[in-house]
Amino acid sequence: MNDVIPKETDRYRSPDQRAGWIGLAVLIILVLIGSVWGALAWSSLEPGLQVLVGGVIALAVLLAAGLLIVMRAGGGEDRRAASRDSLYSDAFFKSIRPQLITRNGKPTLANRAYLDVVKQLDVDVLGDALPAVDRLFSTTEKDGSAAIFRLHHIGPDTKRAEEDINLVLPDGTLSRFRITVSRLAAGSGTDVVLWQIDEVDALDESESTLSNAPIGLFSVTRDGRVISINATMQRWLGGPEALSPAHINEFIEDPLILLDSEAVHGKTVRADTRLITRKGVVTPTVMIARWTATDTGDLIASVALHGHTSRPGADHRKPIAATQPAVGQMIEQASAFASVPFGVLHVDGADIMTARVTYYNKAFRNLSGRDVPANQSFLSLFDGATVQQTLAGHSPADMAELGAIDVLLAGPKAVPVALYVVPDPVIPERLWAYLVDISARKSLEEQVRQSQKMQAIGQLTAGVAHDFNNLLTAIRLNTDELLQRHPVGDPSYPELQNINATGARAAALVKKLLAFSRQQTRRAERIDVSEALSDMYLTLKQTLGGQAQLELSHARDLPAVMVDRSQFDNVVMNLCVNARDAMEAQGGGRITIESERLSRPHIKDQVLLAALRDFPSDDVVRIAVSDTGTGMTDAVKAKIFEPFFTTKDLGKGTGLGLATVYGIIQQSGGHLAVDSQLGQGTTFNIYLPAASEPTAEEKAAAIPVVVAERKPADLAGQGNILFVEDEAAVRIIAAKSLRKRGYQVTEAEDGEEALEILEDAVEPFDLLLSDVVMPGLDGPGLLKQGRALLGNARIVFISGYAEEKFSDLLAEEPDVTFLPKPFTLAELAEKVKSEIGEAQ
Repeated sequence: MNDVIPKETDRYRSPDQRAGWIGLAVLIILVLIGSVWGALAWSSLEPGLQVLVGGVIALAVLLAAGLLIVMRAGGGEDRRAASRDSLYSDAFFKSIRPQLITRNGKPTLANRAYLDVVKQLDVDVLGDALPAVDRLFSTTEKDGSAAIFRLHHIGPDTKRAEEDINLVLPDGTLSRFRITVSRLAAGSGTDVVLWQIDEVDALDESESTLSNAPIGLFSVTRDGRVISINATMQRWLGGPEALSPAHINEFIEDPLILLDSEAVHGKTVRADTRLITRKGVVTPTVMIARWTATDTGDLIASVALHGHTSRPGADHRKPIAATQPAVGQMIEQASAFASVPFGVLHVDGADIMTARVTYYNKAFRNLSGRDVPANQSFLSLFDGATVQQTLAGHSPADMAELGAIDVLLAGPKAVPVALYVVPDPVIPERLWAYLVDISARKSLEEQVRQSQKMQAIGQLTAGVAHDFNNLLTAIRLNTDELLQRHPVGDPSYPELQNINATGARAAALVKKLLAFSRQQTRRAERIDVSEALSDMYLTLKQTLGGQAQLELSHARDLPAVMVDRSQFDNVVMNLCVNARDAMEAQGGGRITIESERLSRPHIKDQVLLAALRDFPSDDVVRIAVSDTGTGMTDAVKAKIFEPFFTTKDLGKGTGLGLATVYGIIQQSGGHLAVDSQLGQGTTFNIYLPAASEPTAEEKAAAIPVVVAERKPADLAGQGNILFVEDEAAVRIIAAKSLRKRGYQVTEAEDGEEALEILEDAVEPFDLLLSDVVMPGLDGPGLLKQGRALLGNARIVFISGYAEEKFSDLLAEEPDVTFLPKPFTLAELAEKVKSEIGEAQ
């Protein structure tokens, strides 16, 4: 940029002054020339001419001297005026305050400080043209542009005006500029204005009260640069307070929760995260942020952190000195709290029992959902006696030591909040109360409690199912043995067959319990959701009958999912049957099954995004089963997935249908949600992660090979079997049945006995048939310790638990097969025959 400051020789001297001095110089030169000529020609002139020439020369000298005296007298006045002008001009050009003079709105003169601001703000300049103030703040929007416009159009009688503009500088810092205009001359079509620019602190002095609030506060730009931070946050981070963090990722564990959120003016983001101090201490905390658009159009997030559990040092508890008079202080402080993202109350009265509310901010009104009448009791704002019991007997000075108090805010919303009470730094008999919404934290705690309860029920259910499977196996094996002695036509056959059928129903019930506890054996495979639902359509129509109308709607290009096909069918069937039963009282209705493809980046529901956080793929398949029934209350919705909970009449439901559905979806890595309102029906939404693209090997393995299923016609065989089972009722009948079919069976009631038998065996065993869960040495442990003694023997494990329960232990034994309990004698014989055949 060329320097627009005039040269020193041209800055103060006017053109008229310069012309006068030039004329005087010419006159003196002419007089000198005439005098020299007269002196040279003096001797050749006649006496009369000598007198005339001498008089002319003397007159010319006197005239020149007189003009010189007059010019010097006038020049002295000009020099004095120029001296004064020089003093004023130096004050303008050498001032450290950026200044610009405009004539009729056009820039005419600027000082060096103004040009420095132009460079600081990275303003493009064309040629030698001076940029106007408008160009310096061209990125401003709304209020900023309006401020510049008002300064340009001050009235003719206004001598001085000023405006403040907030601006994010090119280096990412937030600054506030105060622009002042002063009219120097006006009239006769000339309007001369002086523009002056001052850079002031971005934060008002009244906002300094936030510095010691018991909540960490800071502000960041859209890309995460920290532009301000309060003293509490600095203390939490530790280290020198002068060393402020440059980026949010230096102290927030997962900053993308905020930075990847939708940055819209007024948008509030709430999330659980962890604070990382400079010493590496990691502490759980709750982050509440609000995006705000500045005058420049930049988006800044104002962030509050609370829940930090570290106790501050002694120096952090020093009383705040009162630097301003008490009069009007509360109003200034209140204005600073007007836009903070947490509730603030000002309380009059050191005794909390009688304290009255004198001020509350907008965030508190939004939090409580109501306005607070003037001088309302502070305690009346909360449900219960927690505040009274916690704060009673404490002086205002030591209330800050109590930390956060979890209370329930009274009102239409009944919002749980963390309450902090601190003394007013200026007026001792008053208090400030800060309220932070902890609904998300409470909801998470409730989810954790519910999850723990369901996990405990699941563990209990799995244990009961395992033991029940042992009993059912013994019942079914003994019944099968009796049926061989009492065939069709025998008087005892119907009763025995009834026992067998009842055992099969009990086995189906145990499968539901295992599905709920996520212990059911599953065979995941890639399935096309559209094809699977279409294949089920006719079966569903027949099951639902004529009262319920079934509609099926598929989206295009649905990705495949990895689920157990039989379990998937079970889920859809359960949901449709429940929907039919929900519409029975109203004489029927419509059931709709819809499927669609969702992309995680386009999902706006934060609760759903949190539930899908662990999905391995951004593509999600949603399957919705909706009905037009009576709907459910919130109380019912909270319990529908619990085992044995049912709203059906006695004898019409076990209460395991939805518990089974929930367990299957969770075991498949999906998510199940319900949306229901009374009188508006119910929708169950199933979310399953899209399966990854298969490898070339998986594609080759997926090519169907047609093999005729062949069950052995003769279940008799030969071979040496080691049968290990701690349940005597199962072991005795199973071993007896295998011996009748020609096998040589050695029984062991636990792993230790089986290991001793292997060590003392003379003949090798062809098959090890072992239970998985046994006291002492279990089945997998027996396999690891006795593998060398088993030689080439085949291994079959039996268990009432799912195969997945112990699959990790058998990862190194790919030849091991599995037979789930309960099983029949025929199934046992078929399994043994397929493993060892006619072993010699």
